[in-house]
Amino acid sequence: MESGYRTLFAVEFFHEFYKQADNSYSHRDEDFDIVPTSDCKAALKNQGLLFRQVPGGFIVLYKSDPGNSAKPLIPLSDLSRLRFLLMAKTPNLVYYSDLPLTGERSAIFYLHNRQNNIQDIDGTDELLLIQDTSSPYLSALDKTRLRAEQFTYSFSKESDSASLTITDRQLMPVFSQTLEKLDPEVNAGLREFSAQVDLSLQTSDIYTLVIDGEVQESFYLDSQLYRKQPFGLIDIFQNTDVADEYQFIDNSGQVTAKTYRVRLNNRSTIWRYFIGLKYRDSVPPENLDVVSTVFTANFTRKTSITLADNTQVIPFDSGTTKIPLKKAPLKGFTLKRDITTGPGHSVYEETPLPNPDITNIATETGSEPIYSQVYFYI
Repeated sequence: MESGYRTLFAVEFFHEFYKQADNSYSHRDEDFDIVPTSDCKAALKNQGLLFRQVPGGFIVLYKSDPGNSAKPLIPLSDLSRLRFLLMAKTPNLVYYSDLPLTGERSAIFYLHNRQNNIQDIDGTDELLLIQDTSSPYLSALDKTRLRAEQFTYSFSKESDSASLTITDRQLMPVFSQTLEKLDPEVNAGLREFSAQVDLSLQTSDIYTLVIDGEVQESFYLDSQLYRKQPFGLIDIFQNTDVADEYQFIDNSGQVTAKTYRVRLNNRSTIWRYFIGLKYRDSVPPENLDVVSTVFTANFTRKTSITLADNTQVIPFDSGTTKIPLKKAPLKGFTLKRDITTGPGHSVYEETPLPNPDITNIATETGSEPIYSQVYFYI
């Protein structure tokens, strides 16, 4: 039997934004470029592994022993971790994904296989790389601050001194400093502190910053990533910290190939239509309605507004009903205009309305509710 390359593990991505009526997913390679980090490239080469980006994710391949396809030709005993950057192909990804619109700029979505998050998705158990065990989707729980090896940490506290400690993933201290207040003249209320942190001798990983025994934040340490600012990072570990179900090599060194999955939910928003009476300025607002014949949503007419050019605009919104943003436009949204001219049955003119552009979203409070807006002129 000849040796050949076989799958060691695969990572697959699914985004509900692209889910079609038949439950299949289109455009599965539209969101991310996956790039192995420099240390990952070296590890792949040393272990005789191949990385391949494929539609909807990526795979890592090993060369099998001619006499045993589950046995790597090069033993993988030195393999401990492989790291892959998620680079967003479009800045619009956060708009149509159900992810935070705001937050710390220097932050990444951190995904890894040291999870124990197996969820039933349509009758299939999936090995998810996310934190949330109540939902299968990437969320704010996966967002982690990204820090360089050297940084300044400033804080305030009602005391004259404070102890800052940084621990690694095993909660072992890797940095500790006792701090005195910056202004010796301030003896009441909040005092200001500042620490110069140097973690240049530490490996890239998750760390926790603690002040006087209270956790302030967890962060991922990596100066190169800090400069690149990727959308996310995937850590694939092979050690005893990984749950048995997530291990792709068993105790005898045989491959038990695994497929990990990352799911993103599409954003749902309150839809607002602004109907501008640019060419039919004599139309009474009460003669207009926005209706949905497919998606269950009741649009409410709001008080008219006047633009700078004196165009009257009648706003309609879907109230408390959130409508999902989709790659394939939702149909059935119509502007209904009463054109009845005399007694008898009412007569209506119906005009199809477009879906909102994914980037045209707004919020009045900085958070929920989030609106998608469409300006439509008649």
